[in-house]
Amino acid sequence: MPELDAKLSKVFDSFNKNLYKTNKITETYIPLVEIFENISKDLEVINNIHEKEPLLDVYLEEEIKKRDLIPLYKKMHVLIQQIKQDIDTFEKELQHGNQLLETFRSHRKIIFENAKKSKDFINKIIDSFNISEFVLKFNVVGTIDLNTIATHIEGRKVGTDIIVPSANLDLIYEEVLKSNNLKFRLVSESVVIYFEKDNVLVIDGTSKKVKICDSAAADFGGKLLEE
Repeated sequence: MPELDAKLSKVFDSFNKNLYKTNKITETYIPLVEIFENISKDLEVINNIHEKEPLLDVYLEEEIKKRDLIPLYKKMHVLIQQIKQDIDTFEKELQHGNQLLETFRSHRKIIFENAKKSKDFINKIIDSFNISEFVLKFNVVGTIDLNTIATHIEGRKVGTDIIVPSANLDLIYEEVLKSNNLKFRLVSESVVIYFEKDNVLVIDGTSKKVKICDSAAADFGGKLLEE
């Protein structure tokens, strides 16, 4: 269906472009908050003078008029109100869009309280997906003694990878994760598990598999990051 493919491609191109534009504009939110904080502090000082030193009101009025502060403030206030109204108008659509995109999530970072809970989580995933073995892949292999690691985790070296039975997960935690310098992932037909730390995992897989992982993570207190 080439016509449908072309139409979908244009929609996703537009969606992608507009998301980049929106994120770029909203990056100004943090400095904008700082500006509002400073405006609030300035107003507080002016108001304190107005309330405690009424004889200085003439001076305040002169400064406000000289600097054209009233129309400047009104313009800012109107713009902020308009932005708020626009965001309120699209809030329902934004929430619906979030739910729609989450339906297709194929990537998830999960933070566990400790290594034991992350290991218990992986063991549950092993059972859920009937994973018999993993392919252990290192990000960088130039200075790694793969033969020694393969021996310690009772796996077999194949090129720059190590095939390891899923039943040897404890050995992976004991032998591989003890070195914080080793960045690696466990690859299976169902999911890929990246180890950022012994308690921080990143899961890649189909959206259905990721949903199962989300549910399993909750059983072990895993915090799901929406990124």
